[in-house]
Amino acid sequence: MESHEFVEKLGALAPTRQSLSAMELDEEFLDEYLDSYTLEKKEVSDFHPDPILNLILNYDVSNFDVGLIRLNSAGEVQETDRYIIFGNLDADLLGIDKVNENIVMLDWESPEFVMDICAKNSGSFLEAILEVASFNHDMFTNDELGNNQLAIFNKSKEVSLIAGSEEYLSFYLNTFGYTGEE
Repeated sequence: MESHEFVEKLGALAPTRQSLSAMELDEEFLDEYLDSYTLEKKEVSDFHPDPILNLILNYDVSNFDVGLIRLNSAGEVQETDRYIIFGNLDADLLGIDKVNENIVMLDWESPEFVMDICAKNSGSFLEAILEVASFNHDMFTNDELGNNQLAIFNKSKEVSLIAGSEEYLSFYLNTFGYTGEE
């Protein structure tokens, strides 16, 4: 998946303010939640062959927040010997492995330590994030679904396959808050 496709599809997933009105949410929270679905194109554009880095270079990702997955601004992207660090999952770092293009979650204290593998490449990770956004919204608006561990497990498995393989299942189980307890 390319960055422009991701932006379009993410925007199409955005709920309306009216659809969330029955939840009686704080206006500031509601604004932030809705803004997380909209990535504005920057005036100056640049091209990078990697879809995630291209997204960061060409869109304002400052409001992006899907399941505690956040993207760094272009100026905050960092590199180690092996990884290009482009974002976070909560406190831990998300990076692109320069050797095999895998998307990995790195320990925030030791950015060379891989805690989990998230996707086979950037394009697959962007596709998986769209599924995370959709399912997180479904869980947000439906408490029963959010407490249904079997549904969370099944969706995690589905998203891991979108990311490239069941090898990535643990990352999505953690992302969705799977506990295994009914």
